[in-house]
Amino acid sequence: MRYITNKSSINTLMLRFLFTVLLSTFGGIGYAQTYPSQAIKIIVPFGPGGSSDIVARAFGQYLFTLTGQPVLIENMAGANGIIATQFVKSATPDGYTLELATNTTHAANVSLYKSIPYDPMNDFENISPFGISASVAMVSRDSSIKSIADLVAYSKANPGKVFFGYYNAASQITAETFRVRTGAPMTGIGYKAIGNAVSDLMGGHIQVVFMEFLPAMAQVNGTRLLPLGVTTATRYKLWPNVPAIAETYPGFDITFHLGLAAPAGTPIPIVNKLHDWVSQALADPAFNRKLEELGMLPLPPMTRKDYINFSAGEIARWSNYVKSSGLVPQ
Repeated sequence: MRYITNKSSINTLMLRFLFTVLLSTFGGIGYAQTYPSQAIKIIVPFGPGGSSDIVARAFGQYLFTLTGQPVLIENMAGANGIIATQFVKSATPDGYTLELATNTTHAANVSLYKSIPYDPMNDFENISPFGISASVAMVSRDSSIKSIADLVAYSKANPGKVFFGYYNAASQITAETFRVRTGAPMTGIGYKAIGNAVSDLMGGHIQVVFMEFLPAMAQVNGTRLLPLGVTTATRYKLWPNVPAIAETYPGFDITFHLGLAAPAGTPIPIVNKLHDWVSQALADPAFNRKLEELGMLPLPPMTRKDYINFSAGEIARWSNYVKSSGLVPQ
C-alpha cells in the first residue's frame, strides 16, 4: 500500500475532497451563478505553436470577451501530453482549470502506452469539440523529394537513411500508418515540441514531418518547406494545389479533433456554461472563420452527450490506427 506522508499533500487532497462534496451536495448551482469570478486557466498539453496551442489562444480570447475574466494559456509539454493531462485531472474541479484536449491525450495515448495515469472518459468532463483537422507531409525545399511518390521511392532506395519527425501522437501515428501503407522504410525521431522537429527538417537532419494544418499554415507557401500531400480524403480547400495523399494511395484518410475538457466532478451547471460558450463561439461567423483560417474543419453541432459518445469513438478509432501501424505499447 502507498501512503502519503507529506502533510501539505494530505491537506490538498482533503480540501479537494471537501470542495467536491460541497459542490455535489448543493448541486453547484449557486456557485455556477457567479462563475467565472476570476481568471480561467487553459492547459495546453504541448509546446507553443501547435494546433492545440493556437486553438486554445483563439478560444481564450473569445472567452475573455464573453466573461470579462482573463483566460491564461499555459503550455505544459512533456510525455506526449500525459504530464499536462494528469495535472488537469488532479486540479480542483471548479471550472478554473481546463484542458485543450487532443486526440493524443484523450484517445491515442490509451493504446500507445501499456498504462497511463488517467482515464480520458472517467477522469474528465468532456465538454465540447472545436472541430477536426488533419496533417500535411512537409519536406525541405532543398531536398530532391517533390511528391508523395518521390518520398516513397527515395525511402525504398535509401533504407535506414530516411527519418520522419514527430512531436505528438497525431504526427507519429500518421507517419507510421503512411510507412505501413506505402512500404516506405522510414524511421521515427521523437521531439518534445513541433519547433524542434521543424528546425531539424529545415536543417536536413530528418526528411519529413507530418504537420497539422494549423502550424503548417505559416510554412505551406514559404520558401523553406514544401507540402507533399494532405491526410484528408480530398484536397484542403485553402490549399487547392496540394494533393491529397489519397490521390496516390486511395483510402488514406487520417483526421483528428480538438476539444475542451475539465476535471471530473466539475459542477454540471459550470460544464454546461462552458459547453454553451464553445457552441456560441462556433456559431459566431468571425470565430468560425478564424478557426477555418487556422486549418480547423467544422463538426456538426454536438450536445454534451453527443461529444461523450464521439470521444469514446475516437479512442476506438485511434486504437485501430495504433494496431495497424504496428506500434508496440510502451
